[in-house]
Formats: sequence, C-alpha cells, structure tokens
Amino acid sequence: MAYMYLGCLVISIGMLVWLKIFDVRKSVIQYLNLVCLILSSFGFYFVSISRTLEEALFAQIISYFGGVFLPAFYFFLVLEICHFELSKYIKVLLTLFQGVVFCLVCTIGRSEIFYKSATFHVINGNLVLDKVYGPCHTLAISLIYLYLLLSFAVVIYVLAKKKSVDRKNAIALLVLMAIATVVYAVEKIFGFNYSFIPVAFDVLMFGALIPIYDSNIFTVYENQNIIDEQLESIGFLTFDKKKVYKGCNDYMEEIFPELSHYRLGQIIRNCSDDLQSIIDKISSVEEEYEKSSQQEHVHLPIKAFLLNERYYDGMIHVLTNPFGKLKGYTIELVDDTEHYKALELQEKYNDELAREVDEKTRKIKSIQEKTILGMAQMVESRDLSTGGHIKRTSDVVRIFADKLAKSDLGLESRFLELVIRSAPMHDLGKIGVDDAVLRKQGRFTDEEYEKMKEHSEIGYHMVSEILSGVEEEDFVRVAENVAHYHHEKVNGCGYPHGLKGDEIPIEARIMALADVFDALVSKRCYKEAFSYEKAYEIIEKDSGSHFDKKLADVFLSCKEELEAYYNAN
Repeated sequence: MAYMYLGCLVISIGMLVWLKIFDVRKSVIQYLNLVCLILSSFGFYFVSISRTLEEALFAQIISYFGGVFLPAFYFFLVLEICHFELSKYIKVLLTLFQGVVFCLVCTIGRSEIFYKSATFHVINGNLVLDKVYGPCHTLAISLIYLYLLLSFAVVIYVLAKKKSVDRKNAIALLVLMAIATVVYAVEKIFGFNYSFIPVAFDVLMFGALIPIYDSNIFTVYENQNIIDEQLESIGFLTFDKKKVYKGCNDYMEEIFPELSHYRLGQIIRNCSDDLQSIIDKISSVEEEYEKSSQQEHVHLPIKAFLLNERYYDGMIHVLTNPFGKLKGYTIELVDDTEHYKALELQEKYNDELAREVDEKTRKIKSIQEKTILGMAQMVESRDLSTGGHIKRTSDVVRIFADKLAKSDLGLESRFLELVIRSAPMHDLGKIGVDDAVLRKQGRFTDEEYEKMKEHSEIGYHMVSEILSGVEEEDFVRVAENVAHYHHEKVNGCGYPHGLKGDEIPIEARIMALADVFDALVSKRCYKEAFSYEKAYEIIEKDSGSHFDKKLADVFLSCKEELEAYYNAN
C-alpha cells in the first residue's frame, strides 16, 4: 500500500505542476486545494512506512491537514467555479474554525479527545494504525459531510437558477463529489485496514482540473473592473475553439439581451442577424490564425454596425494556452456612437455645424486617450508586481513638470504638457510580453529579463501605430520617445540602444526619474517599499550616471509635493 500512497503523492504534485503551467487566473484557492492534497498524500505514505507508533501518529497528523482543510477549500473552489459569491469574512471564519479543528487533531498521542487510544500492526511490511476514536473525531467527520452537502447544494442551485455556469462543468463537479462521498462512506462502514481516501482525493481534484481550467481561461471577469471604470462601454463575449458559448460580461448582455437566454456550454443558434454575423467572423480569425507565424497576436476588426440607434465596432481575438495552442476566441465590442454621430453631422451639415463637429472631435480624442489608458491598465492587470504604477507615475510626471516649468532649464509648457499626456503609455509594450514572464512572482532570470526588455521596442511601435495620422506629430514623437527610451541611462548602460547623455530625448529622461522613483517607494513581489529618504539617496547617488544631473536636481526639489501625494494615496 505504500506504493499506492506514493503514487497518489506523485500524482498530486503533478497536478500542482500542471496548474502552474496552464493557470491564467492565479487563484489562491486552487493552489491551496492542491497543497492540502499533497500534504495529505505525504502523511498517508509516511504512516505506511513508519516503524514506530510515534512516527505513525506524527504522520497521521500531517495526513489530517488535508482531511481537515481540503473539504473547506474544495467548497470554496466550487463557489469560485460556479461564480457563487460568499462573503470573504465568512470564508475567513470557516478557515479559522477548521484551524481550531486541526489543533484538536494535533492532540493525537497526547490526550484522548481525538484518539482515545492507538496501536499498530504490520501487514506485508506496511504499518497499519488501530485507532479508537474520541469525541472530537466525530466533529471532524461531521464537518467533512457538511462541506460536501454545501457543495452539492451550491452546484444544484446554480444548475437550476444560473445560466452563467457551464452545465457540463457543474455536473462533473457533482459526479466527482458523489464518488468521493461513496468511497469515504464505504471505507468508514467496512473499516478496511488501508485507507483509500488519498485515492478519492486525487480522483476528486484530477477530475476538477478540467472545470478549473475551463473556468479560468474563458472567464470574462478578470479585466471587467478596469474596463467598466475606464470606458463603461466595452463588451466581451467568449467562445471555445468549437464555437461553444463560454460567457460574456454584463455590458455585452446589454448590447445583445438574447444572450441571457443561452447557457454556458451551448452553441448559439437562432440568434439575431447582427449577433450571428459577428459569430460567423470567427471563421475568418481561425483562417488567419492558421496562416500567421505570431499566432497569439491574431485578431480581426469588426466593421461598425448600428443597433438600437447605437454604433458598435470592435475586434475578435484568439485565446491561446502558454504553448500557443488555440483554445478559443474573445469578441470585444466598443460603443463608438459619439464618433460616428460626429461623422454623420459633418457629412450632413458641413460648415453650418463645424463648431459642433470640433466639439465631437475633442470627445473622440478623449475617448481615444481613455482607450489607451484602458489598454495600459489592462496590461498592468497582467503584471502582478506593479499595481497602480501607471496612475502614480503619470501623477509624478505632472508634479515634476510643474517644477520644471518654473526652473531655468527653458522647457516650454506645451512640451511639458505633451510629456504628461505621454506618461500613461510608457509601458504599453508590455502587452507583447509573454504572461509567463510578465506575471512571474519574483526576480527574473537573465533570459526572462531580456524578454522583458523587449517591451520598450514593442511599445514604441504600438504608440506609433496607434497615434500616427490621428494625433499631431509633436505628440506622436514625444510619446514614441517616452515608450522607447525611458530605460536608457545617461552613462550609456541602459536599453534598448545604450544611448548616452543628450542622445537620450529629454522627455525619456524625465520619464525615467518618475518611473524609477515609483518603483523604489512601492512594494513589489521581490522587495518591500523603500523609504522616501532611501529613494532620494539612490536618485542623488545615480545622478550623472543613470539620470540627467540637472533634471535630477529639479526632481529632488519636489520632495514635499511627492511625499504629500504618496501619503494621500
């Protein structure tokens, strides 16, 4: 039996590795389930190879870590997959209660409240514990069945009431829980010498990996808050590679109310002509994907259409796994009514409504800037180490620009305003950096760092393509330089081109100070936040090597304003 438990341990570790490779959501609950499973399997294996009662009891306590916490964490996992909201405070209380139960488990061998007594015998070289259970053991068993019943109740409820859950995934969870319950009950009723609980746990989690992966890759909730806050008018609709409906956000349901009648896991049929025409475009994206050498970047524009007196246009993107394999599609729609109404007014009224067209054009530019900001913050939502960096660096550039305008460096206010407008775009190139690098928790390897450095070149080309022909040339040039050269150093040791001194555009030298200062005083996954004094000390020390000395002197004169800003935020 030791080999069976060892096999369960290897399988559970393999599942953790699998989740690490294919995970796109970074769910703590998913990882906690697998960690508990690994500890439980290790405990059972350790019991079977123990040679003394003391060793066996210690190993039994380890195995109970999974037995106590896994039912609760699996219940939380069911809630997550089924999009069923439960207060985080309740989750914390339930976890703390399970912790109390585990403390009772830790009394094994020291008191009679969990095990009244324990002896052992050996069968085929494997140690088997003979236990007489105490009163608290009944509590632990009752909690396991309670969480199973709660999980059953949640799945049955969402099957009956919610269309935003894939029925196949929900039914799979029901079947897996039923199997685990039967195995556990049979073992307790017949009192086998060996426990099959690790096998049941492995089957439960192994079968749940598909619903977990499906729920993670097709979720439309990860970026929804950023989009709603920035634009309030972007809809998302996702399909798998077989064009099976996998979900949409609330705004997409406002555009196409008929989507509320479809369940996840269905193929959408008999829908409106507008919706069907968009779904049909997926075939074109699939053809482009098969032809493209950079398959993860394949997308297809959606030509503007009129629906309920609103104009919509957008894009269809491919969804891929970390190995570039096609998994599905995301349809993105944007309400661009103001833009098209402005064009209609221009065609219809010409000179008579020129002033109104100018006003509409300003609104279009505002929408464009918000779109760029939304793109930048969506990139930031993928980078787990830089939350809020875009907004803070933009505000720091504004504070810095106010000081520069009053300095004797001769910088024009119009130029400084262009630098302020360009600041949110400085890291836009990270959209082209692989998730495995961008979302890494910890320091980069040399190879990963080289991949991350590519974002400045990518950002330069993206800014150029987005703004050229739309914005004035001066703004395009400043924005390109900010994205391209903000990691250059005046001593020539920066990247991407190793420029020195005045070879680096002054707008990039300004951005470098704001970028580095925020990185210093902000907490990152690989470091704690530095004090203001430490940050100023580093900037002063690197003045003339990393930073332009004259600019650094002006920046250090902003101490009072910078500290007031960061303390308020």
